[in-house]
Amino acid sequence: MTDKQFVLTTMRDTGLARAQTLQAQAPEMTGTELYASEDYIPSFTAACEAMNMLERKAGFVCRSTAGRVVRLLQPYDSTIYNTQEPEDLPAQWGFVWSTDPDKALPFIAVSTSPYMTGDCCTYEGHVWRSGQDFNVWEPGSVGVKWEDLGEVSNG
Repeated sequence: MTDKQFVLTTMRDTGLARAQTLQAQAPEMTGTELYASEDYIPSFTAACEAMNMLERKAGFVCRSTAGRVVRLLQPYDSTIYNTQEPEDLPAQWGFVWSTDPDKALPFIAVSTSPYMTGDCCTYEGHVWRSGQDFNVWEPGSVGVKWEDLGEVSNG
């Protein structure tokens, strides 16, 4: 084995070990912690190609094509729902949100995964922080606590 092959094999093995450790710890991790470790979270597409979601345990985490970190709530046959992303299957997937404004993603209203106090999202060009638990209403809605953190930075 050449030095280059050794280095690449070692890097792959280290990355795989970190990804496996993350999956073991994921059920207890917050959304903020998961987004901070997203480099070790597989894409939804790659996860489906590697193994049917029927074979995965509840709590498995991956990233949707839209970049959202999602947690498997209940296993399902991903060969039947093979073209549907987690956003299309909210009964199977729980969405996690980050309290880090730099990790904020576009707002989606999912009653099974509400925004909690401190969770961030983007909406109409601004970053918003939820000021209440169980928040499923878009920022700016009357009677709903959202804090406007300013315009979305492109940096």
